[in-house]
Amino acid sequence: MSSIIFFYISAYFIGFLLCIPIGPVNLEVFHYALRKKYTHAISIAVGAAIGDSVWAISAFFGISPFRDPSLNLEWIFFLITSVITFILGVIALKDAKFIEQKGEKITSKLGGRKRWSFIKGLLMVLVNPLGIISWMISLKFLESFNIKIPLQLNYEILFVLIVIIGATSYFSLVIFITNKMKNIFNHERTVKISKYLGYILIAFSIYFFGYSVRAFLSI
Repeated sequence: MSSIIFFYISAYFIGFLLCIPIGPVNLEVFHYALRKKYTHAISIAVGAAIGDSVWAISAFFGISPFRDPSLNLEWIFFLITSVITFILGVIALKDAKFIEQKGEKITSKLGGRKRWSFIKGLLMVLVNPLGIISWMISLKFLESFNIKIPLQLNYEILFVLIVIIGATSYFSLVIFITNKMKNIFNHERTVKISKYLGYILIAFSIYFFGYSVRAFLSI
């Protein structure tokens, strides 16, 4: 039972943390919050959170073949994960360089109608294939520590809800902080966050590669 509870706690924070990398959704939420268009910002945030939950549950079922120890596929999964995580780290570092070059122009007006905000947030997440990859990596990482839930509908529904809550919590925090402390948002801090994320992802890629080697040698 403690493993299941810890899984849900982890799912909340993963849903929260996966929203942090700077991207279209973050910029849209920030843009509207900065201009006090909170209905737009919240609609985009909820749409994005639901989109993230779609990737999360897809990843949950996507790692099922790797759960069978008789297939000896775990080392392959972690090898692929290592490569993908390294690429994501490099992309994050390139994003940091791009933001540094563009400066504050990156937060220029993005436009959009209020009634389409929810759909916009949903689609901006669903069109990003890295969403399911990020969740597959995260869930498999938890499973390597035997932190998982049974393949039952009630557990899976709760998982989806917690992911939505986690992602929505992050965007709600962005809206709140933007409203209360606008001066903390500048491109220099964004560059630092993106760089830190890149280094962390590269560090994880090294960990996953080592785990892949150990899993291969144990066959």
